[in-house]
Amino acid sequence: MPDDRAIGVFDSGIGGLTVLAALAQVLPAESLLYLGDTARVPYGTRSPRTVLRYASQVADHLVAHDVKAMVVACNTASTHALDRLSACGAELGIPVFGVIEPGVRQAVARTRSGRVVVLGTEGTVRGGRYQALLREAGVTCQAIACPLFVSLAEEGWHTGEIARMVAAKYLSGIDPEADTVILGCTHFPLLRDAISARMPHADLVDSASATAAAVAEALADQDLLAEGGDPGLGFLVTDNLERFHSVGTRFLGRTPEPVELVDLVAGVGPFTRVAG
Repeated sequence: MPDDRAIGVFDSGIGGLTVLAALAQVLPAESLLYLGDTARVPYGTRSPRTVLRYASQVADHLVAHDVKAMVVACNTASTHALDRLSACGAELGIPVFGVIEPGVRQAVARTRSGRVVVLGTEGTVRGGRYQALLREAGVTCQAIACPLFVSLAEEGWHTGEIARMVAAKYLSGIDPEADTVILGCTHFPLLRDAISARMPHADLVDSASATAAAVAEALADQDLLAEGGDPGLGFLVTDNLERFHSVGTRFLGRTPEPVELVDLVAGVGPFTRVAG
């Protein structure tokens, strides 16, 4: 039977809107509910235990909105919390998707040299999930932390000379044989031109589009696709509604609205109980 309930999508802030945009393009009949935990952004500087606790609280809030599936549109949360969230989701009948595995699968399929570069935040690179999965697939991996890319994207400086100079600095020691680059942060698709200027022959893998394709395939296999009609689009944030509204336009490609300010209450929801 068709399932018209919304797909929940969450990130620590604004970057996950690139995943939401990809989902809306691939699944135009689906209702989508986005939650940005902007009161506690960024997750990348937090301990793994804290990331799991925060992500579990967000997941509980989305479950209260009766979502049928959940997308962890945050590389740090996918690194440290996805396994626990997926296990709990399976018990509840709610599939949970991360952004790392789809990007890895696409990079492994595309690389010809067997050498892949991962660009991410410090937390994602330190977490090592991309590197571990690529090595398991027999691919040589170089991971590079590019924290300034996040600020450039949010300030609207993702194009032009400054972005190209920062990209050149981060990529100065790049593996010359690498032919595939994973954009391992939801902010990084905005810097595609600056990265390509430094690596013009590299195939850039956007984890947002890879994740959207994986979600679409899985929902079809599980008979969870919506029937159609009038899909809804909603946004929840935990702080700084005005900035989310203005900056989020660059990530989503349109103004994110309607936006509601919400509180995440530490409680005993199903995901929080799993997190301990």
